[in-house]
Amino acid sequence: MRPLPIDPASGPRSKAFAFYRDAERPRWGLTTRVDVAPLLHQLPQWREALPQLTPFVAYHHAVLRAANAIPALRQRLYASGPVEWPSIDATPTVLRPDDSFAVAHLPFAHRLREFAGPALAAIAAAQQPDAPWGVDERQIGELHMTTLPLVHFSHFSHARKGPWDDATPSIALGRFSAEGERAWMPLNIEVHHALVDGLHVGRFVAALEALLADPAALW
Repeated sequence: MRPLPIDPASGPRSKAFAFYRDAERPRWGLTTRVDVAPLLHQLPQWREALPQLTPFVAYHHAVLRAANAIPALRQRLYASGPVEWPSIDATPTVLRPDDSFAVAHLPFAHRLREFAGPALAAIAAAQQPDAPWGVDERQIGELHMTTLPLVHFSHFSHARKGPWDDATPSIALGRFSAEGERAWMPLNIEVHHALVDGLHVGRFVAALEALLADPAALW
């Protein structure tokens, strides 16, 4: 699968693209929370078919489904020019037994039943102490994702390396917090303003909320 060239310099966002493309600080982000209670309630039924299924895999799939539905979140800035990937994968951080972390590559699949098996295998492989750390310098279609399962945060800042920014979105997820019948999960997303506006992030959050409210649609 290869990305397709795009030309945001000539479209309706051309002025915003030109303004933010070479900005000193083109990234922006927000933190919100989403209710994962329906998804957690659905887990026992899913585990009848996939006994090893974890909440981690289930909500990463939901985030990935929602992100793939928003074309702006599949767009990247490469040296050869802007591109749009047909679909993107998840690259979350996973904890190792020695308290270090690694990065797992979770290939996208539209259905959770097809996503979960390869995702669980990739996570287990990344957790091995002698496995590669998992950071890939190649330009591939992905979402950079991290999880802080011990912290219910209301703000998050992402680390950045080097001067080149290919506009890959960064997403952080936090600890569940019970509130009545709800289970709130913090969600932070950081994007490159040359490609992604508040409208796109709003549509992503709305798509994720819809999937989490009707988790059977993920299966």
